[in-house]
Amino acid sequence: MSVSKALEGLNPEQREAVAYLDGPLLILAGPGSGKTRVITHKIAYLLEQGVPPRAILGVTFTNKAAEEMRTRVEALLGAQAPLRELWLHTFHAACARILRSHIEALSSRYTSSFTIFDEGDQRDAIARVLKELDISTDEASPGLFVSLLSRAKDELVGPDEFPQRYAGQLDAYLLEMASRVYRRYQALLEASNAVDFGDLLRLTVELFRREPSILERYRERFQYILIDEYQDINHAQYVFARALAQGARCVAVVGDEDQAIFSWRGSDPSYILQFREDFPHARVIALKRHYRWPHGDRIFKAAQRLIAHNTQRAPEKEFLIEGTGEPIRVLVARDELEEAQAIAREIARLEEEGMDLSQIAVLYRINTLSRVIEKALSDVKIPYEVIRGLRFYDRREVKDVLAYLKLLANPHDEISLLRALARPRRGVGEASLRELQGLAAREGLSLWEAMKRAAQDPAGVLRPKAARALQGFVELIEDLRENAQVLPLGDLAENVLERSGYLQELLADPSRDERLGNVRELIGLLRTYEREAGEGASLTGFLEQVALLSDADQYTGEGGRVALMTLHASKGLEFDVVFIVGVEENLLPHGRSLAEGMLEEERRLFYVGMTRARRRLYLSLAHRRTLHGNLHLNGPSRFLAELPEEDWVAVAGVG
Repeated sequence: MSVSKALEGLNPEQREAVAYLDGPLLILAGPGSGKTRVITHKIAYLLEQGVPPRAILGVTFTNKAAEEMRTRVEALLGAQAPLRELWLHTFHAACARILRSHIEALSSRYTSSFTIFDEGDQRDAIARVLKELDISTDEASPGLFVSLLSRAKDELVGPDEFPQRYAGQLDAYLLEMASRVYRRYQALLEASNAVDFGDLLRLTVELFRREPSILERYRERFQYILIDEYQDINHAQYVFARALAQGARCVAVVGDEDQAIFSWRGSDPSYILQFREDFPHARVIALKRHYRWPHGDRIFKAAQRLIAHNTQRAPEKEFLIEGTGEPIRVLVARDELEEAQAIAREIARLEEEGMDLSQIAVLYRINTLSRVIEKALSDVKIPYEVIRGLRFYDRREVKDVLAYLKLLANPHDEISLLRALARPRRGVGEASLRELQGLAAREGLSLWEAMKRAAQDPAGVLRPKAARALQGFVELIEDLRENAQVLPLGDLAENVLERSGYLQELLADPSRDERLGNVRELIGLLRTYEREAGEGASLTGFLEQVALLSDADQYTGEGGRVALMTLHASKGLEFDVVFIVGVEENLLPHGRSLAEGMLEEERRLFYVGMTRARRRLYLSLAHRRTLHGNLHLNGPSRFLAELPEEDWVAVAGVG
């Protein structure tokens, strides 16, 4: 190809970053600088240069971003581009794909059809473990153990290393309890042929360590590795990426340490800052031009002045800033009610002027602040959407149907098995379950294998009524599993609904309209997935796609509604108008983060929120605020004093 389409329309820094293929590359990319454009054009450029698609690995943090990259590459090169062998995945999806091919090398209990537990499944599994270990949830909640074990796995700490690794970091009693829970929980996962999110990375790294030949195979394959949002990687992701990068001709990472805001989930911005130590001959290119503020970049100028107070920063970034546009509006209210009402009035006024409501976002440091905003918007009949509320896939009836589908793909999944057995109830009670679990433990079986054995010899284990109920359930699942081999996925779900009795239970529910609507939506999603995936569609593939959805993948920006979300959830999004509420000391920056020495991350979080706004930014604070029933008299956030005085104006009210 004589003229490169991949290099067209790029500014000098972007062009240099795309064309550089001679070794490690660090691309420093601030808000609105076109980092996604650089990654997708770099992939397209590699393909133009004759690099086989199978030699390229692109890694990002959301399914939405990965799909956007693939769509953009196709747009550059044409839909006929041979992209089937190109890996464009999240870290978790890439590891899931590797484990699907090789997990048997880690344990004979695992097969390629393993289930991926989401956070809800994790809580259910740990609740079951706590019950088995006779640990009261009054002592420690399942959520606490989910957090502790997820942190351990992100640090590549398994159950054997856990007690030594966290001695001194945890209270001795909690450490002993958590160690027992971790060991039993991991045994339950393995017996269920299941992994959780943390295991996807941890087990892949373990696989590479145990089986060097498998690692070498992937090193030989992935000669070009591109990683997005590198400032957000955690230790497990870092080790995984470093393991693969040892054999690559070019590893290019893109990120912005000023937007590193996820330390609470294990992310460590020091990895992007030490990239040059890991790769001493790395080329560093800073993208200095921005494209998010076509109507004036005064917001960006103020944000840059704010973030300059941080010390953990790369020295190369010197953005080209004009400093034009509307000033930031700072709203000072008496209390949270006046604050919310003023914001609602201003949004109503903007709508009257023709502003698309989907281009307006209200951001806050903690979810509690959304309640009064929601009430004020409802009072003036402004439609809104709360992001990170109850996800569609977390709704009870959706999880119930998914439990059946998971069971058909992997009958050893004990959590899905117990959920399906109970909905609708079938006459197999707690006493019978204890007998079945005892049989499984004595014989080294999964619960499903114990159920099948008991169903074949009902007189040996259960009472007659429970035995008949169990026989019927086992026969139902076995028959549905046969259907799963031949039926389209949507038809399979309908079959499950009718034959399991779940549809009849739904129809008897007073809230059946909404619940039936959610089930129909799930069936529609199954059909859409099958249509889009084509020959590659599978039940396991759909379930994996659902399990790996992130919070950011929920938001579509459609429907003409104002978006309400936390500052953390806004990362990667942009809006014409942004309101940041509660800009007060001990809220933003948050008091707990200040106590933990996290001031710079709190400043980065405020920076991220500010730079979501393309045209207009409102910052609001209240003299007094009631939170959790307590009155707080916080002063203005210290961050307000770090903004240039000429770039903001205080207003007593808006509208």
